[in-house]
Amino acid sequence: MTAARELPVRGQSGGPVDTYQHDLVTRMKPAPRRRRVKRPVDLVTAIGPSLSVANVIMQLANPKVGYGVHESRVPSGNAIKRPIKRGRTTGTFLAVALMGTDDDKAYVHEAVGHVHDQVYSTATSPVRYSANDSRLQLWVAVCLLKYFIDQYELLYGPLSAGEKQMVLTEAHPLGTALNVPRDKWPSTYDDLLVYWNAELAALRIDDPVRDELRSLADLSFLEYRVGPLGTLAHVTLGPSLAYAIKAGLPPEFRELMNWRWTERDERRYQRALAGFRLVDPVVAPVLRGIFRLNLLDLRLRRKLGIPVF
Repeated sequence: MTAARELPVRGQSGGPVDTYQHDLVTRMKPAPRRRRVKRPVDLVTAIGPSLSVANVIMQLANPKVGYGVHESRVPSGNAIKRPIKRGRTTGTFLAVALMGTDDDKAYVHEAVGHVHDQVYSTATSPVRYSANDSRLQLWVAVCLLKYFIDQYELLYGPLSAGEKQMVLTEAHPLGTALNVPRDKWPSTYDDLLVYWNAELAALRIDDPVRDELRSLADLSFLEYRVGPLGTLAHVTLGPSLAYAIKAGLPPEFRELMNWRWTERDERRYQRALAGFRLVDPVVAPVLRGIFRLNLLDLRLRRKLGIPVF
């Protein structure tokens, strides 16, 4: 099993160590040709869908977020109980944050806030939490930013310093469309690293949350949802999906999930990434088109008075 990265305080340049970047990126040969990144949505690539559950695991590794989701009294937003709706609403939020108008963002801010009003700890909860806590929402938003950066850098290599700063600055609606004040969003990439490195030390995944995440990763939750067909999906598709999710996780988070990752696993993933690079010019525009459809769906639902979240 590969060891987790050491977490020194300072990197070689004297700034904070970059544990935010996926550890595999530093061991990759950069792609000979790469798409230019002019706005955050340009980070969307063909491997985005395979990294989505890995990013959920990162978010829930904050114990307050983890128990908030595990104990949530809003079943319609639970990825295990309502996976299709959860996928739609998450896609809508990301589309609004990256491509929406100010009116779209204001609507999401209010609508999601009402949902989060119902998610708070009780006397029996292992930790105290509120889903509208801006500190927890900042963690979730920073994880979501990592979701976009990872999917680009794993295919095309590291972003330039200028691209990182542009993406960080323009992606602030990932937080402010929720409940994060604009002045709490990291203003520079070094600020982001300081925040990320400080949060890593406090992360943990307890057994109830870990069990739920494992069932999501290997599709075993479908056995409960759809019976024999769910069992078939778990047996046939589950192992490959779980592998892709492990690949998308930094080593610190794999350890929190008690998952092994070997050099053989990494070589296999490198080969898979090479295949994704070949199809990305065709697949990435389709995925960005789905975000545009998410925006159209939101606006149509609002006009017709149909709930979005």
